[in-house]
Amino acid sequence: MPSSPPPPLRLALLLYPGCMPAGLFATADLARAANLRAQRTVVTTCWAGVDLQPVPTWQGPALTPGVALAQAEVDAVLVPGLWLSSPDGWQTPALQQQLAPAVAALRALPRRTRVWSYCAGVALAAASGRLRGRGATATWWLRAALEQQFGAVHWRFDEPLVEDGPATTAAGANGHLPLMLHALAQRLDAVALGDLQSLLMLPRPRTTHPAFAEHDLMAVTDPTLRRALLWVQRCPATALRLPALAEALALSPRTLARRVQAHTGLSAALWMRRIKLRQVGEALCDTPLPLKRIAEDLGFASEAGLHRAFQQATGQTPLAYRMAHG
Repeated sequence: MPSSPPPPLRLALLLYPGCMPAGLFATADLARAANLRAQRTVVTTCWAGVDLQPVPTWQGPALTPGVALAQAEVDAVLVPGLWLSSPDGWQTPALQQQLAPAVAALRALPRRTRVWSYCAGVALAAASGRLRGRGATATWWLRAALEQQFGAVHWRFDEPLVEDGPATTAAGANGHLPLMLHALAQRLDAVALGDLQSLLMLPRPRTTHPAFAEHDLMAVTDPTLRRALLWVQRCPATALRLPALAEALALSPRTLARRVQAHTGLSAALWMRRIKLRQVGEALCDTPLPLKRIAEDLGFASEAGLHRAFQQATGQTPLAYRMAHG
């Protein structure tokens, strides 16, 4: 007998002073579109705040929550980003005092409630203690400030999405998209999810090099390959082995190799290398780190070896790539 669909995901969209609500509105649109496409309730959303008072948003209207977070009966809470004019802006006493009620409300949530956050909103999740001892990612330019203030978090800034227990974090101002992709992949069939990806989950505005165009999380439609991609991103380049990846996915190496070939046209080994090299390209464009440091962070054997592999894949040296795409 076919398995019954999972119960609807109950998601709270958190409003707090100075938040950037565009991602919340987009998430509500995605939820409604998923329900219409599936012809059943996949996700329900509610607008939550610390209390029921209107909340001033960043350069936008004050929005009135429909429920206080403490009374919301939800499975997960989405914490949007906020506008920061500098990486250490989060650490100003005035801002932390303004956000203290929202941080306290997140801290008081039941431990079973999942907390999703993205962009600078990850700082609120970290301040609440919900990320302590867990893996997390955030917008790259906050790296130094977050590492300094929240040393108990296992930061993985080279990954666009990190799920660790009840905490899921995403990088970038459009981080609500991979968060929703991750959640909807467990509730929609592949065709329906592909429709939502094509229609509502827009690609990043920056042009991606053709060598990496099909290796973005948002471009991968097969759920097994999405899990594989996230595993490869976490694995040091020198430790990438098809048997290890197949074991992590509970597949045989031969089955996994055939699946990669069918969906990407590449051998599994080349596919894994391209994913790691895409991470290198992201680091070249998004950070000022030297290639030696990038090689160390991503687990390549040497800077020289990475230089050769990157130029072979893209036709550009890492420096030329940074100047062209950064």
